[in-house]
Parts: sequence; structure tokens; C-alpha cells
Amino acid sequence: MAATEKTNVEIVEELYEAFNRGDLETCLAGFADDITWTEPEGSPLASGTYSGTDDVMENVFAPLDEQFEEFEVVVDRVLDGGDTIVMEGNHRTTPVDGDTFEVPCVHVMDMEDGKVTEFTGYEDTALTQQLLEE
Repeated sequence: MAATEKTNVEIVEELYEAFNRGDLETCLAGFADDITWTEPEGSPLASGTYSGTDDVMENVFAPLDEQFEEFEVVVDRVLDGGDTIVMEGNHRTTPVDGDTFEVPCVHVMDMEDGKVTEFTGYEDTALTQQLLEE
């Protein structure tokens, strides 16, 4: 029996599961080496566009680990647009010196050959800042 290839939705769902259990190695392996990763301007978490997995690790993932006791993405639904996958959900965060809070988010991912080539995150940056300051 031939192995069935995973769909882009299945790949993305597995990447979120890996991220939420702290398996960043698996996450990075699911990204194209030259991924373009964009976070909303003004976000207190990460802001701007990053190129390549090393840049994403250094400027997105590592600061989350430093700033939060816990940070997970709660996936509410994943929309299948073929080579474009959209995730709607929440960032659930527990700052090192604060209470857990959630902020709605949307992630848009372009896929090629089973890897994320482009990631764009959307969130209410003002709400995130407000909750971090409480």
C-alpha cells in the first residue's frame, strides 16, 4: 500500500501541535529555509518581516521563550485554500510576571512542496500591549 501524502492543512496542524509542545526543531523543519515571516507592525511580541529560519528563531521564537512562561496558539479552525492555509485562533500567553490572557489572531501561510514559504500573522496589537501592561 502506498503512503498517503499529507495535505497542507494536516502539515500546518502538526506544526501548531509541535509549537505548542515546545518542539521548535520540528516547526523549523516545516518551514522553507528561505521563509518570509511577517508579524504586525507595532506588536509587542515581534514586529516586522524576517527572512529565513535562523531569523525567525532569533527574532520571533526566542523572544517568546524569554518573555513568557507559556505561549501557545489555540487553533479554532484551519481554512484550506490549497497552497494558502489560513488559521483562526488565539494566542494564549502567560507572561513571566503576569496572568494568562488570550488575543485573537489569524495566520496566513503560503505552502510549497509541503513547507511553509511565507507566513503573515495578524493580531490586535493594541489589545496585546494593554494586556501585557496590566
